[in-house]
Amino acid sequence: MMERPSHSDRDEALARRIGQLREEGRPLASDPELADDPLGRALLALADEAAPAVPPERSERIWQRIAARMHRRAADRAPQRRPQVRRLYWRRALVVAVVLLAAGLGWWLYAVKESAPVLVASADATPEVYTAPDGSQITLRPHSQLYRLAASETVLRYRLEGEAFFDVVHRPERQFQVEAGAVRITVLGTRFDVRTWDGVEVFLETGRLRVEGPRGQQQVLTDGQRSRLTADGHLTPSEPAPAETYLDWLQGRLTFVQEPAAQVAAELAHHFGVRLTLPEPYASQTLSGTLTLDSLPQVLQDLGRVLGGRFVEVAPKHYRFEADAGR
Repeated sequence: MMERPSHSDRDEALARRIGQLREEGRPLASDPELADDPLGRALLALADEAAPAVPPERSERIWQRIAARMHRRAADRAPQRRPQVRRLYWRRALVVAVVLLAAGLGWWLYAVKESAPVLVASADATPEVYTAPDGSQITLRPHSQLYRLAASETVLRYRLEGEAFFDVVHRPERQFQVEAGAVRITVLGTRFDVRTWDGVEVFLETGRLRVEGPRGQQQVLTDGQRSRLTADGHLTPSEPAPAETYLDWLQGRLTFVQEPAAQVAAELAHHFGVRLTLPEPYASQTLSGTLTLDSLPQVLQDLGRVLGGRFVEVAPKHYRFEADAGR
């Protein structure tokens, strides 16, 4: 009677097959042999989840250990009694863990704790352009940071602090996601702006965008629409918004239409990395116009004149508005 292959033999055969696919640069899902094996199907399902990248040198050491075990002579293995079912499952689970790690999947670690965010781009006094691995371009507004949370064949996920404009390449096989505060944005190939410096706002220039709030609510944006996260954690319904309000900073301008002066001051404070104090009743004054973002002294002088006063530096990088005498 033919002897059925042991779990160890099947695991080693599976490891060999994954190693061959890895050397050929082929995705796991392209191999029918994996789809026919129960463990292979489990690996394919788990491969769809985002996972932290394994450093090349660590991956190479793992593959060397696997190769050494696969070529170990059967005679060198001491006879063993038939293990208990629980011990057999644990042994197989350990082999699976090594195979997954060698394949760059590391899912068991990711399920417990998401990999530490990696700072991939930061803008100081001037905008900074970052090109993602899939060719998408992200333009960071001054004093903004972009962190990579996950990168795999199926997902690219970033976290934004500040503001940025995204020009995302459409790739059906890969999701592009952005986390902004408590909001997650899923992209299907589009151009949009996200800001987090005064609450979370998302504006879509072209394409289609799904925005998810912290309570599971969703909004789908189409061309020229925006959504905001309210103070109590709700997403506002999608609504039309003027593109220049969100995109003019890319051209070195700040455009505002019927905006409270406090909102204008908050945007300037973020753009230049300073603190602006604007007391009432001036903070509530409604403004419409355009300011050039060439230099902080000039923009403060222009805004001060509009409000009927001037901004005085009261501490390093802290400016307070003072009204002209007689106002």
